[in-house]
Amino acid sequence: MPTRRTFLYLAGVALPGLAVRPFPLHRPVLPLALFFDEEHLPALQARYAGDPLFAGLRARLDALDREGQRRFLRETVRYNDHLYHLKQVSDLARETAFLYAMTGDGDAAALAAEAVRTIMKFPRWDYFLEGGTRVFGLQRAPGAVLAVALAADWLGDVATETERTDWLRTMAERGLEACFLALYGMRHPDRVVGWTMDPTSTYFEHRPDDRIDLTHWPRILDRTNLKAVPAAALAVGAVAHRLHFGPGDDADRWLEQALFSLRSFGDLFARDGTYDENISYANYTTTHLVQAFEVLRRRMGIDLYDVINWPGFVDFILAMSLPTHADPHGIVNFGDAGEGMISAVPFRIARQAGDRRAQWFGRTLARDHDEWSVLWYEASLPAEAPPADPCLWHSDLDWIVARTGYRADDLVVAMRSGGPSNHEHADRNSLIVKCFGEVLVADPYRPPYSFSDPAWMLRTTAGHSALLIDGQGHQYHDGSEGTNASDAVARIVRRGERSGYFFWTSDATAAYGLVDADVRSVTRTVVVLYALPAVLVFDKVLKDATPSHVQARFFGDNRDGATRLEAGVGGFRTRRPQARLHAFALAPGGVDVHIGRLPVPEETAARHPFAEVGTREARLDPFLLTVLLPVRDRRPDPAATLQATGAGVYTVEIEQGGRRVRCRVTDAGTIPEFEVTG
Repeated sequence: MPTRRTFLYLAGVALPGLAVRPFPLHRPVLPLALFFDEEHLPALQARYAGDPLFAGLRARLDALDREGQRRFLRETVRYNDHLYHLKQVSDLARETAFLYAMTGDGDAAALAAEAVRTIMKFPRWDYFLEGGTRVFGLQRAPGAVLAVALAADWLGDVATETERTDWLRTMAERGLEACFLALYGMRHPDRVVGWTMDPTSTYFEHRPDDRIDLTHWPRILDRTNLKAVPAAALAVGAVAHRLHFGPGDDADRWLEQALFSLRSFGDLFARDGTYDENISYANYTTTHLVQAFEVLRRRMGIDLYDVINWPGFVDFILAMSLPTHADPHGIVNFGDAGEGMISAVPFRIARQAGDRRAQWFGRTLARDHDEWSVLWYEASLPAEAPPADPCLWHSDLDWIVARTGYRADDLVVAMRSGGPSNHEHADRNSLIVKCFGEVLVADPYRPPYSFSDPAWMLRTTAGHSALLIDGQGHQYHDGSEGTNASDAVARIVRRGERSGYFFWTSDATAAYGLVDADVRSVTRTVVVLYALPAVLVFDKVLKDATPSHVQARFFGDNRDGATRLEAGVGGFRTRRPQARLHAFALAPGGVDVHIGRLPVPEETAARHPFAEVGTREARLDPFLLTVLLPVRDRRPDPAATLQATGAGVYTVEIEQGGRRVRCRVTDAGTIPEFEVTG
């Protein structure tokens, strides 16, 4: 429901001597009309004020401490603090300008204008320099460009024509040129005259140990989200500048560079619409891209919509969904992915293509709604949930996910195979299992970015639900250049479905071989018996000369303090409030099981305990079979028997919920063979 403040601005108030005004109370003039025309305002204002979907956004903007923000602008802001202060001021300008456009709130407009005037006082708009003097912009300059362009538009006649001219001219000098320089460097890395961080910025006050080598960044960033952000801001800002000042050589130069960079994302997204930095960065990247696409289409007649496979992107965000009872908007958090999608881009896809699944995702699984969600939502489009049937999704990235549906109680089993990417970890063949509303095998959540932090270890294979060979994982870099891609590669070499189960095998030989040249083969085969449910994990290693032990780790998610891991004979148990995981293991010569924590600061280690199952015998062909049985809380324990029944032949018998299943496993060659009955 509309808040009282919003209602007063939209509907008017019956006071003595004043007539009640019809909706809307105020319609700001839009001198640039970047994202919508004045004729669209009544519908947008009504949507913002009345749609229950945006109640949280209204509450957040209404709860803004305006006096506190004014004190910050007048007394606290430091004009060389780009990391935090410039971001805060830019966000404040954008959000309060939006609030004014949606409600006619004059006080919000005044605060937005004051925020933009504060941005104008920053002599530099980012904390990166080329050649020691020229600012190039990756996040802060783009954020300031977008804030100034939107305020120049949405504040309308609150800003005088003279002031708007000054804002946009300064935006060009300090923002657009910085964005252009960053993108030009990515396009022509051989012409870059040395990228460094600005020593006069407060960046190192906040992050004193974050001394990253930027030597190769022009090439590294050319395939990351930090290309999308300046590209989108350059497009939006250049169009705003052109609309205000008219065509010119600078505007043409900015637009040419922006278009070149934006079009390149057709190669950075996979053909099936997947994005290798995963969901939180996909949200960040696509939100900026769509902002640019919208302005270019509306104001320049340039349509870049089909640069990306949007229907495939919807498949991707659905496949990465991992709702639990604690987090209905959870995701498969491979790499640095932390939070999921905001609804804005799914709503824009739904609106553009009539995609009802995107509409359903935006309404149901998106983690939040923002101002772009309001602008791009089409309420009249029906939402349609994807089929609630067992399915196996395998992407061009070689990521693979089996699921029984999209509810919190459904089973999801996800494996990170595939190649390197920005914001990745040493996580090839790592596993995530969710069932009955709980994550039962986890990927530790969002390790630190800085290689100097002891918890950097969480990025290595030892910090994942993956395989170690003699305690060693596969290749990863030292972090001195940031969270860029490694050289580790794995590949899905078989996958399929048979009656009642899915299966696949991922070969990570190349990734482990970079650490140990004696490694001839490393494979992980997974069988998902979705009707039970049960997950069988077969780890097989072949060595050329030196016998080895192998260890499989299975992490718990203990961020809420409610996870308990218990070791048993030949297995372990993971307890969560609403579900348990019973694990049973087998290997030639026997297995050892222990519960452990990583040697990182205790607060971090406690959030990510693990169970480790290891082979007792060192062999040239170590083989490890682990059976994972999720069960709902307060239901009877499942039963499993694992035994050798011949040379290299093993039998697994599972009884759970009144059902019996038998699996015959043959350890032959690089990939085990299996047969499931029952």
